[in-house]
Amino acid sequence: MTNQKVAIVTGSSSGIGYETALTLARNGFRTYATMRNLEKGKDISDVAKKEKLPLHVIKLDVTDE
Repeated sequence: MTNQKVAIVTGSSSGIGYETALTLARNGFRTYATMRNLEKGKDISDVAKKEKLPLHVIKLDVTDE
């Protein structure tokens, strides 16, 4: 059994969501950085790749059921 910490962060393409997602990933959380427009996720994906962080960018629009 794994005790992997997991975080889901909304609004990760910029601002507080962006910084929160990176901070959590840098501190060992398997982080799912979510955003409505994946094109805006290139920057956070590049940082995660460069630093080999456990961060995954996924599309999520909380207004769409």
